[in-house]
Amino acid sequence: MKNAAKIAVALIIGAVVAVAGFIGLNKAGIIGDPNRTITSTGIGGQLEDISELAVEQYTYSNVGRFEEDGLKALGIRIPLTGKNFLVAYDGVVKAGLKNFDKVDVDINDAERTITVKAPKVQILSSEIEPSSVVVYDQSFNPLNQLKVDDLTEFLDTQEKEAEKKAKKEHLLDRASQRVKTLMKSQTEAFIEGSDKQDYAVKVETK
Repeated sequence: MKNAAKIAVALIIGAVVAVAGFIGLNKAGIIGDPNRTITSTGIGGQLEDISELAVEQYTYSNVGRFEEDGLKALGIRIPLTGKNFLVAYDGVVKAGLKNFDKVDVDINDAERTITVKAPKVQILSSEIEPSSVVVYDQSFNPLNQLKVDDLTEFLDTQEKEAEKKAKKEHLLDRASQRVKTLMKSQTEAFIEGSDKQDYAVKVETK
């Protein structure tokens, strides 16, 4: 047991010395910046028909923090092995009709009415703008390094949270009203000058 504790202490001291040495060399300019190469290989691609109609959006700017506790050895937390970062980002949640081609129009000549029936509005997308992401206060721990998956998981979680907040801010209600307004005005413009220009236009959601 004593030998195990000594090994744990030695690892901690070694990690601290390694980190301090790297930081010192980096500040002294001995360690240069690495060259970057960005490549991609196409593995598939195709064109597909869609019929989405986005009518309302919720935009936001947030700052979030990711933290993970440090590693443990024999139940003892190892210093300088936790990881964390602070991220500022912008995003947008869009709502509207997922399938615009499912809109139906019913013309009743007897009642002189035109009824437009549209599907219920939905959240179409919730996305963080990649170019807006700025990482601050990023930890550097050789024994528990930050990974791409950490940032990916963080952003994915934040997109889902933004969608929930957008719903609380009545995004879907506003989108539904916007769809009705657009459908009514477009239908009235379409029948203007025709034999149905005096028909009353109503918009309903299925």
